[in-house]
Amino acid sequence: MDNDKYIALNFFSHKLKVKIIGGGKGAFIKAKTFCTNGCAVEILSKNFSEDILNLKNYNVRYIKGEYYKNFIIDAHIVLIAIDDKKLRESIVGDCENLNKIFIDCTEFKNGMAVIPSQRNLKNLSFSVSTKVGVPKISKLLGDKMENLLKEYDEFTFYVSRLRENAKKEKLKKEIVDFICTEDFKFFYEKGKDRKVFSMFFDECITQNIYDIK
Repeated sequence: MDNDKYIALNFFSHKLKVKIIGGGKGAFIKAKTFCTNGCAVEILSKNFSEDILNLKNYNVRYIKGEYYKNFIIDAHIVLIAIDDKKLRESIVGDCENLNKIFIDCTEFKNGMAVIPSQRNLKNLSFSVSTKVGVPKISKLLGDKMENLLKEYDEFTFYVSRLRENAKKEKLKKEIVDFICTEDFKFFYEKGKDRKVFSMFFDECITQNIYDIK
């Protein structure tokens, strides 16, 4: 069995409850990612770094104190960002018993998940991770992917409007297969996509598909 396989899953961030145990640098880096993407975050720690306190303008709640099991009861994702190995093991046990998605910031392979380098364009969202724990490489690749995908961003929105109208057509699959191609993108950029479309589908279908506002 390949234990290094990842499965990607996108969450609606405004619905996500994230609980973080720890208030240092490791907690701050992870907390910033969730906060700036609109998640509800609660941070439990005996002490909080200045950086992590600077996140107070986001949807963050700070709880000063020792870890207690009920803290993670209503969490979707739990981040463990503490040095105490024995306590980490105890929290991992609680997460497993409660079927929580958890991230171990000290040793990523001990957790259930990793946080990828993520980018959000207007119509596209994407992420990249390494399997060997090198976040700076993920960031480097994320920058390169962003530059590439920017040229597809507006085209993606345009195709989504055509696809919505295609749902009403018997030839839906054929239409979607046709418009989701590099060739169609080429003619879209030349302003000739409708003319080319009408060469493959009758005028009635073309009018229905291009009835976009």
